[in-house]
Amino acid sequence: MQVGSLIVAGYDCEIFEAGPGRVVRRSRDGRSLEREAAVMRHVRRHGFPAPEIFDADGPDILMEHVDGPSLIEEAVRAPSRAAEYGVLLAGLLRKLSAVRSPGWLQAAVGRPGNRLLHLDLHPGNVLLTADGPRVIDWANAARGTPAVDVACTWLILATATIVDPPLAAERADLLAAFLDGVDPAAARPHLGAAAERRRAERDLPAGELAEIDRFLAREAAETAL
Repeated sequence: MQVGSLIVAGYDCEIFEAGPGRVVRRSRDGRSLEREAAVMRHVRRHGFPAPEIFDADGPDILMEHVDGPSLIEEAVRAPSRAAEYGVLLAGLLRKLSAVRSPGWLQAAVGRPGNRLLHLDLHPGNVLLTADGPRVIDWANAARGTPAVDVACTWLILATATIVDPPLAAERADLLAAFLDGVDPAAARPHLGAAAERRRAERDLPAGELAEIDRFLAREAAETAL
């Protein structure tokens, strides 16, 4: 696909201008993004707020240019609204839990299930538009039980550097509001697998790795009470 100027370079993809209202998401290592495009088409057909897909070819997805800040960027502007952000994230996961997975999607680690999971739904992957939120970056999508998705977001909100510094002081409010809107008891057994997945998928800073270990120890102690 022909592309224009580079807009942003992420961890494993780059976003390029591609004409009015459109961008190309291109994998940096040449891997195919056609599966990711198919997932986004699927969730949109079921009423979930993902970007519109126009075409997909190998490492490129031609997609809607979503105009709006990420939840992290909004957090920098208005950190006092942290609890609202937690409510929003919980609501998105509840909405996603109603979407059945296509049969061709691989199963996530954990208990079996037939729902579509994002597995990386955090404040950096939610864009806020005039028409409401859009959830991006479906590279990790899988099939399983919604509690696995809750565990992944819970772990990220509690430990990840992506939430800090924008929400460093407000992290507790964000996390409490999120947990009020989900089922922590159902998600807790999946926290260990969520941690293994996060450690394996990218090089995490030493501080985050240590925080994950502390978090898992605290949750294990809570379960033992």
